Amino acid sequence: MNSMGALGGARLRWALLGTRVPFPVLGSQGARAKAAIPTALPAAQTAEAPGTGPGDRRLRSLKELSGPGRLRLLFQLLAQGYVLHLHQLQVLNKAKYGPMWINYIGPQIHVNVASAPLLEQVMRQEGKYPVRNDMDLWKEHRDLQGLTYGPFTTEGESWYRLRQALNQRMLKPADAALYTNALNEVVDDFMVRLNQLRAESTLGDHVPDIAHQFYFFALEAICYILFEKRIGCLERSIPQDTKAFVRSVGFMFQNSLYATFLPKWTRPLLPYWRRYLDGWNTIFSFGKKLIDQKLEEIEAQLQAGGPEEPRISGYLHFLLTSGQLSPREAEGSLPELLMAGVDTTSNTLTWALYHLSKNPEIQAALHEEVVGMVPAGRVPQYKDLAHMPLLKAVLKETLRLYPVVPVNSRVITDKEIEVGGFLFPKNVSGAGEPGFPAAPPPRRPTALTLMCCPFFLCRHSLSCAIMWCPGTPASSLSLTASSPSAG
Repeated sequence: MNSMGALGGARLRWALLGTRVPFPVLGSQGARAKAAIPTALPAAQTAEAPGTGPGDRRLRSLKELSGPGRLRLLFQLLAQGYVLHLHQLQVLNKAKYGPMWINYIGPQIHVNVASAPLLEQVMRQEGKYPVRNDMDLWKEHRDLQGLTYGPFTTEGESWYRLRQALNQRMLKPADAALYTNALNEVVDDFMVRLNQLRAESTLGDHVPDIAHQFYFFALEAICYILFEKRIGCLERSIPQDTKAFVRSVGFMFQNSLYATFLPKWTRPLLPYWRRYLDGWNTIFSFGKKLIDQKLEEIEAQLQAGGPEEPRISGYLHFLLTSGQLSPREAEGSLPELLMAGVDTTSNTLTWALYHLSKNPEIQAALHEEVVGMVPAGRVPQYKDLAHMPLLKAVLKETLRLYPVVPVNSRVITDKEIEVGGFLFPKNVSGAGEPGFPAAPPPRRPTALTLMCCPFFLCRHSLSCAIMWCPGTPASSLSLTASSPSAG
């Protein structure tokens, strides 16, 4: 498409945001909606239907797509504080520009898509090797430290080969079932820890900062699966290196936002880039220590020549002993998997319990379903979860309404694509929101009241996507294993 020349040949990015629900933000949505400029994409035209086909209307060009200018976007991010509230800014932009708009960040052009049907159009036009385009900042750290790329930073055929290795004993639900006993062990310790916190509270019935406790539970569970090690997150006194890892994850993510939007020349002058690198260094140091411990255990077993000891999950042991990954490749991949699984589990559990507390009738129905399958005194097994459709619906609906990340990009590298009546050239990147299968209910407080029937029939608009998180089954099992006990 010739319009790319006028844009300086900059690489395009898709930001597939999904359909977001409105909620109080930093300014009035109505005023922004009324200020929509004439070239904005009409919401009614594309939000619910992909369009009528290229033969029925002229395909529009990139130049005709509206969005805030560079200075306006920087003002919103840095002066108005939206850099830490990107989800709120997306709601405002959708109200003003419709379900598709354009952003300019440095030399890159971002095409934002905030509609499930449009998101599905992009995903269906992906090639065999989906390409992310929002990981440049992660790659810079890997390159500076001489680390290999993991599943979120590698691309093309290399990504495909790496995923084939990581998928084994992880991607299939039947494989994830191997970890049920390990997760039940963590769940038991988590229940003990919650009871301790309740007993120590002023009234004896309060758990302070439950979201933080869910984070510790998720980190303990995912580490136990990936590294086959308990790291002490549920102990009264958490080990210092575990505390440092937890702090570094939040440290890295928060500073990465500033490092993304600020020009590179500010890096020596402002502290954000250094903090971002320090956070990653702590994360990878933590993972390397656990991998080194596993290598020492394997070496000791080989030298002893005796029968193998029982393994917790066998995931890391399998990857290393089968030759699927070298130790160096494991050091680059497993920390990325760990971070993906932890936030998915803790964020979803927090919002699920919040909404269940606001909807006692669904909470009662869920309790009845759980105790009907798992009577008191019996430990839930993986096969029991298949007979708990309401439990799975609650978790899926929560993920739909509260996706873990605000943006997840793609690049379409091999062909032009048509989305919502617009024609985009090659190298358009797409970032998708994996938790939005359909338009959500109009308001958050009543969202879960619709789950008992409609969500069982709801088809996920990203079911056609090729690039899935390999940690999804493990984090899903963590969610479902912990929910009956939490109930």
